[in-house]
Amino acid sequence: MSDAVLKIRNLQKSFGEHRVLKGIDLDISKGEVLVIIGPSGSGKSTLLRCLNFLEEYDHGEVLFHGQLVGYRKASHNRIIRDSAKAIASVRKRMGMVFQSFNLFPHMTVLENVVEGPVHVRRISRSDAERDARALLDRVGLGSKINEFPSKLSGGQQQRAGIARALAMNPEVMLFDEPTSALDPELVGEVLDVMKSLAADGMTMIVVTHEMGFARDVADRVVVMDDGSIVEIGSPADIFSNPAQARTAEFLRRVLH
Repeated sequence: MSDAVLKIRNLQKSFGEHRVLKGIDLDISKGEVLVIIGPSGSGKSTLLRCLNFLEEYDHGEVLFHGQLVGYRKASHNRIIRDSAKAIASVRKRMGMVFQSFNLFPHMTVLENVVEGPVHVRRISRSDAERDARALLDRVGLGSKINEFPSKLSGGQQQRAGIARALAMNPEVMLFDEPTSALDPELVGEVLDVMKSLAADGMTMIVVTHEMGFARDVADRVVVMDDGSIVEIGSPADIFSNPAQARTAEFLRRVLH
């Protein structure tokens, strides 16, 4: 794809003798919502964490706007680990929302969102607070800015985590099963925020077990199993007419 923000080529990752990723090839376009589904242990979260080098991959390439992520080419075509500064620069441009909320417990909601822009983006505290208030309003937490995380529900904490990631003004948002730690009645409020981001054109890569979200919001759905991509297609194709028996088996199990 000519407008690909991320290009993944022959991506491989092992933990000891266990091959978690077995040669992943994938392009993600600007403004695309790509949803990754598949059984637990299929490599979905590891793939996501390799994109911003939270997990070091063993072979292959992750290219962000054409630049290698995590590694750089040295003399004699050697590939070596990139500098911490270069890796941090890439991570600033990719927001990530995890299963656990990871908010600082000793800081208010507002302080959690302001921290990154002030200390990493180096913007003034007044500007950071203005932007944080707008983001917290957007995710429905405008009335909670002075609360501490312990006073929030799981859904509210996750929405605060999304606001914190957005405060870094990322080009891409990565979501690693963002609703899996939530009580069922709180899932919808987080998915609604994600849907609004998608509607605004944010480039999003989402690992999830929420099949309704995948069906309704994704531009493309990637099905993974045992470290490989089984199938890629539109939600209509994947959910109504899967080409691979493994996809059909997985969906039959999770949808019924």
